[in-house]
Amino acid sequence: MQVQTLKLNDLQCPTPASSHHLAEALSSMPNLTDLTLAGKAFTEEFFSTLKAKASSIQVQTLKLNDLQCPTPASSHHLAEALSSMPNLTDLTLAGKAFTEEFFSTLKAKASSIQVQTLELNDVSCSTPASSHHLAEALCSMPNLTDLTLVGEAFTEEFFSTLKAKASSIQVCVS
Repeated sequence: MQVQTLKLNDLQCPTPASSHHLAEALSSMPNLTDLTLAGKAFTEEFFSTLKAKASSIQVQTLKLNDLQCPTPASSHHLAEALSSMPNLTDLTLAGKAFTEEFFSTLKAKASSIQVQTLELNDVSCSTPASSHHLAEALCSMPNLTDLTLVGEAFTEEFFSTLKAKASSIQVCVS
């Protein structure tokens, strides 16, 4: 397949097997550089397989729009996958479905994330700890040069942590 751009919006994977096959297919597309995933129909098996195959995924631009991870393990797998994609330089996270487990793992793996451009669009941190983890993750991404924050969902805890770590941030915030 010569597909370079793929948008999966509200796609239904009814079984763990179909989720597994989809994640395997994404990792097998050598020309896929631009991927959009949106919706609530992705299973834990999808995220687990995505994590396992992330190092072979060629995607450079990834948009996660209102993506829902059904379990804490799914959130963990997604953050691990992001840190293992070798060519991922442009990432958009949009929506309120990201969990504390996602932000905690993102923080833990931030130093290995290759992302240069990050857009956080209406990203909601459900707990003060989530806000803290997100701000810490941003400050630990070594290649991050462009950061866009959109929406009203950012908390005092987020900005407080960002302020405390501001000297380590190398980005242009817009």
